[in-house]
Amino acid sequence: AAIAAAAALLASLFLAPPPSAFHVLSSVFDIRHLDDALAALYLWPNAEMAAEGNLVGWCLTSECMDQAFVVRVTELTLLGGSRSSEALGFSVPDITVGDYSLLTFVLSVLISGVLVNLAMLLSDLIARLLFTHFDAAKCSLPSVLPWPDPAGNSKPFDVPVPEASEEQLASFLAFRGVALPATDAARREAAAREAISYMAELFDRKHDDWCYRHYALREKGLAFPYRAPFMDDWNFYGETSAHLRPVGNGQIIFALHHAVEGFMMPLLYFWTHNPSYFFFSMYADMGVEAYDTLAMLYRRWTGRDHTLTRHHPAVDHILTPHHLFGVFFETLALMGGPGISKTFMFHVEASAHASGVFILAAIVMHQTPAQSWPRFLYRFQKCVVAAIVACRVIWWIPVAAGSLRLAYAYSGDFPAWLAPYGIRGLGHSFPLLSPVFLFSLLLIGFYTHFNADQLQYNLKLLRKAAARVRAANDAEKPAPAKPPPAALAGPAQRKSPRLAAASA
Repeated sequence: AAIAAAAALLASLFLAPPPSAFHVLSSVFDIRHLDDALAALYLWPNAEMAAEGNLVGWCLTSECMDQAFVVRVTELTLLGGSRSSEALGFSVPDITVGDYSLLTFVLSVLISGVLVNLAMLLSDLIARLLFTHFDAAKCSLPSVLPWPDPAGNSKPFDVPVPEASEEQLASFLAFRGVALPATDAARREAAAREAISYMAELFDRKHDDWCYRHYALREKGLAFPYRAPFMDDWNFYGETSAHLRPVGNGQIIFALHHAVEGFMMPLLYFWTHNPSYFFFSMYADMGVEAYDTLAMLYRRWTGRDHTLTRHHPAVDHILTPHHLFGVFFETLALMGGPGISKTFMFHVEASAHASGVFILAAIVMHQTPAQSWPRFLYRFQKCVVAAIVACRVIWWIPVAAGSLRLAYAYSGDFPAWLAPYGIRGLGHSFPLLSPVFLFSLLLIGFYTHFNADQLQYNLKLLRKAAARVRAANDAEKPAPAKPPPAALAGPAQRKSPRLAAASA
């Protein structure tokens, strides 16, 4: 509600009120200052830029603007396009709005679904090959059964397998319901494997409990869960539960997706000015996030998880606004056709995806052997928080304001200096009540809510990393030296000062 109220207050700056109120508002806020600031974002040219003919890459002809938000029924030819393939080609009906193609969007969702599931299988295969090197000698058993695992930081088991007694081995295997093997080596290997499974189960329960209580029940003041150090760094994937492995794989795939959409495609577009990179970026991003949203719904109906992120279901209400913002915001941009600045859209996408790479990498890093490098992890987490503050707080303010300003102009009228180019809005008498503006306002609220949650979550990770640095520093401090025992006094030393003076 607070986000919606703040967004409505910002939007009210663009409302054309009655004349008397307008003069009062103009004395406090000049909309031209905002338009000049947005010109720096390539949202549209300001008056001076337009007069100089610098249109910042915008297509401002009447022919281009006539395509904005115009619905057409067309045909899309598949497998055709050349004489040799005309026999194989066929046409299917398509609905387009501006540059948005419904059929292309559906195909992007289907292709994304196939690629996501293939990438999950491939990443799991690679991780198994590289990070499942089991060594029983590096494992430990719990000295207490069941092992106490309070909220917050998990504690490592404290009995190394090579040093465990026969009684400890038998007791632990009985606790796990495993028959006692015949030989000592087999018993120690079985105990080590069960210790790995037991530790993974403990953290799995703790992690799921925290997610449910934090995201579903909205409880405050919960201790953030952090797993114990891995017994063997080269076996960290083997020590991760089967439930949490796909979570890490999904974050890596999603981070690579963000890197392609948020770095590679904008750079290629700015270098070549080829609009194909822009359209590929838009549809690829919409396809992945639309697929993940549909997979979340499918999981709720069937219990089968084919999502990309593989988070706890309680996190869905955080991820859904993020995905809806991405899909519908980019849909609006494509529906605007040439009347939307591609440069501005890449400002929006690049800022979100650049910080997204850091956010997703942080989730993975804290579940890898990097947790054994507290200083590195602390510095990395500081970079993550800095990226969120820069891209999703500071930079998000002008991006959100520019988005609302553009939605308002499309709903009503564009700035007067663009009139010579034939630009006109949709002509709503009350632009704040138009579907385009209200929908944009809702999407901005969705994404602001998501950004706030990500900042809060990563600040918790930063505090955890700082606590580990302090613990590492304390462990490296030398123990205070014990004072040497006092020497026994001789007969002369035991004399009183008066007697000592007299004898002298």
